[in-house]
Amino acid sequence: MSTILLATLAASGHVNPFGPVATELVERGHRVIWYTGTAYADRVARSSAEFAPPEDGRFVDLDRLTDEYPEFLSLPSEARGPWFLEHVFVRPVPGQYRDLKALMARYGADVLLADSTMAAASLIHELHGELWATLSVAPLAIPDPWVPPFGKGWPPGGQPWLRIRNWYTETSERRRFPEPLDQMNVIRRELGLSPVRSSPFDANLTPYLYVQATVAEFEYPRRRLPEQVHFVGPLFPAVPPPGPLPDWWPKLEKDRPVVLVTQGTGARDLGELVVPTVQALAGQDITVVVTTAGASHPDLDPASLPANVHVEPFLPYAELMPHLSAMVTNGGYGTVQLALAHGVPIVAAGVTEDKPEVCARLAWSGAGIDLRSKRPPVPVLAEAVRTVLIDPGYRRKASAMRTAFAGRRAPQEVAVLLEELIATRRPVLATRR
Repeated sequence: MSTILLATLAASGHVNPFGPVATELVERGHRVIWYTGTAYADRVARSSAEFAPPEDGRFVDLDRLTDEYPEFLSLPSEARGPWFLEHVFVRPVPGQYRDLKALMARYGADVLLADSTMAAASLIHELHGELWATLSVAPLAIPDPWVPPFGKGWPPGGQPWLRIRNWYTETSERRRFPEPLDQMNVIRRELGLSPVRSSPFDANLTPYLYVQATVAEFEYPRRRLPEQVHFVGPLFPAVPPPGPLPDWWPKLEKDRPVVLVTQGTGARDLGELVVPTVQALAGQDITVVVTTAGASHPDLDPASLPANVHVEPFLPYAELMPHLSAMVTNGGYGTVQLALAHGVPIVAAGVTEDKPEVCARLAWSGAGIDLRSKRPPVPVLAEAVRTVLIDPGYRRKASAMRTAFAGRRAPQEVAVLLEELIATRRPVLATRR
């Protein structure tokens, strides 16, 4: 039996995919300690892992980002990425590093399996030589000449003019917003480490094992993919026990399209995408299902909803997905892949965090439409939904993605890779497997 320390951001989109991995590791006889935000202690417990709360460290809870930092909403779009880097990823690093160092020692952990955006994880390896693996539950962010700067939502390409554009964009943005990189290098200098040059995440590529929670078909082609990167398929949360379904559920059996509309758990302003989509599809021969994650909006008052629209805080997606003809979403990585796992084509509109990258990969794959807007106009939404419903190409591409996902068992694959790393203490290379 090994002892494995997990470390994730405080966010449903990061904690939920790690849950099945934690459960699989525990069932295989390992002791699993999980370090994340205190709001997620119950989810850690449900996975059978042991919760390790932050002590010196702190987390920005991404599910409550705009509640805790309302100033984020007033920032211009070009400033949101640097703000996010600084507040969510860089500022917490010193305290998180001290916590992880203490936890590795306290439990005698054999390996640290960290979220790909936990910058403190690299310090555990760089300063103390600990085994360190990465599990990425967001689009692959390892730099490559063929891949645009992360966060832009641009398609890939190896043409010379595209590589020049990528270099120029990265250079100019570092000059305009130098704070995150400068702050990371202050932290590294104080610890006696050499600076990183282009991004706070330059040191985040573990030399041992980097696991990407998707399939290669949903990731951009690259000129140079590090050998320790493994695609294992998507990670979906455990299906909850069956509960009561809403009274309108039998209507899903009727012979007309069903469209799900969701902004996930983090985007609380339902006026961005949910309300415009409801307005776009009101009165049409479509059943519109909305999940709000507990957020509210005056335009979604049950007394004034169109007859074809049903709004619920939460629904069992595993039961809902087989009924869907399309989904409208702001581009959460897990939600998008869950829809594709059921062959559901998607209309996506997301511009914050990693969502532009998810939406861009969706469009590149051909399984959906990327509207490249946080608040798409009602006519644009109506046309996009109509297109994915009537153009068979989108469903055909989504079905191909379903086929690619179907053969993977991500929790088991992650566990096997991690066990090999612990046993050999050598890089686990895809070319050797």
